[in-house]
Amino acid sequence: MKKPALFPSFILLSFCLVWMLPTQASSLDDFFADTRNFSARFTQTQFDADQKLMQKSSGNIQVQRPDRFRLQYLKPYKQLYVADGAKFWSYDEDLEQIIVKPQTEVLANSPAMILSNVKILRDHYQVSHQGQEQGMDWYKLTPLQGDAGFESVFLAFKNNNLKIMELLDSFGQTTRLEFVDMKINTRLASDTFSFTPPEGVDIIGQ
Repeated sequence: MKKPALFPSFILLSFCLVWMLPTQASSLDDFFADTRNFSARFTQTQFDADQKLMQKSSGNIQVQRPDRFRLQYLKPYKQLYVADGAKFWSYDEDLEQIIVKPQTEVLANSPAMILSNVKILRDHYQVSHQGQEQGMDWYKLTPLQGDAGFESVFLAFKNNNLKIMELLDSFGQTTRLEFVDMKINTRLASDTFSFTPPEGVDIIGQ
């Protein structure tokens, strides 16, 4: 089984979208303004163009506007990604290796930089409500430019919480994130978005 390979583009997209799209399209601005942070557990599944399961993983994520997040894969491999506002840290426990880069360098070409601002979102993406299915409101985001790296993103909301996110890439592959225990605007520990490299671990880029 391969390790999760879609970070950072898809995960960066996912945490930014959480405060971009509520269950009612008319309240985009209100939701964006009111959401300061969120935390959740997630299961990530990836399917090929024939909808055959490629890999499955799970973990948790914490995000704080405007530029801090912590994402940790727990199964089947342990990998940690932390953006502290200045640096972006990637820690692979199995390889005992850390990669650190300036956060702006990692995020420069990511949808995160576009989707962190609701005006830019409207300028670069077509947002359409897809109706209800299985008790959830579905939305589709289609990039207006052809160099986004993905074809579309689908979001499903229930009871004002994001439940499912699906990304269709240019190869026809689908990545689905299912969120549980999502908490919005709760108090996060002061060290949530800080990272101290363990002793003896190789650091690349510092």
